[in-house]
Amino acid sequence: MSRLTLLQRLKPEVKAALEANEEKYSSSVEFIFEKLDSENWYNELKISDVTSIYTFADITLVTVSAWDFKYGDNLFIKQLTTSETLTTK
Repeated sequence: MSRLTLLQRLKPEVKAALEANEEKYSSSVEFIFEKLDSENWYNELKISDVTSIYTFADITLVTVSAWDFKYGDNLFIKQLTTSETLTTK
């Protein structure tokens, strides 16, 4: 069983918001997608990667809890392996 990438686990509304900004900020959004496609674990991301997701997905940081920032629950669907079904928390 293999673990899904962070891009595969990205919540649809976050992905849609990033895609909406892709034309205007193509290199930044492409970098985010490439980074998420290369990582499997949230803790592999740098703080700058996470803040870039918030910035280009138009997520206001004041609405993000410390828990969400630490664990990424507001960005990613909880998923352990490819054999399990995608579920939200």
